[in-house]
Amino acid sequence: MRDLLTALLELQELEIVLEESQIVHGDATAQVAVALTARIGRLRAGVSTQDLRRFDALRRSGPAVVRERGGTCGGCHLNVTRGDLNRMRRCEVDWVCPNCGRYLFLSEPRPSAVE
Repeated sequence: MRDLLTALLELQELEIVLEESQIVHGDATAQVAVALTARIGRLRAGVSTQDLRRFDALRRSGPAVVRERGGTCGGCHLNVTRGDLNRMRRCEVDWVCPNCGRYLFLSEPRPSAVE
């Protein structure tokens, strides 16, 4: 799941860069746009149709992939239960925020304090 989300996160970042570049520079950066579009195409080719459909639907309203930090979703800023996070880390369920539905890029679990 981490590999999928890494690819989707990179795809999201490239799409944002392409959109911003077109807004700021217009047609002046055609070569850059071609290179970015090619990279986006290669990334999209490596992702399943079902995941791309979900990703594109989420991207229409903002970021599709957000980071989880300290049990909090980076998209909706609501807490995700420890049980849900543990099931996600064990790959028993998809890494998706149960509150907003965005893909959650999980942080590494902190080691438990041993006394």
